[in-house]
Amino acid sequence: MMAIVRPVVECNRTQVDNGRVYLRELVFGGPAEPHPSKALAITGRTEGAVAATPCRDARVSKADAATTAPVVSAVVFLAMAANASVTAS
Repeated sequence: MMAIVRPVVECNRTQVDNGRVYLRELVFGGPAEPHPSKALAITGRTEGAVAATPCRDARVSKADAATTAPVVSAVVFLAMAANASVTAS
């Protein structure tokens, strides 16, 4: 999962202003608007990849993996938002 999430976090830390805009679009933009729609599509693909990872272990069901993926995304986005807030001060 870290191999999937790490590039997103690194990009956000390198391009802080773009990362803030991206996060803002995810939170406040409507899904019919072009930029939030693209951001939501990227998030969906990332969550799909994250969900597929634990399914490599036979003990993890697809349902459990599908439930975990949005939680991982939420934690990553929260961490990126907190990081952006700290560096803005």
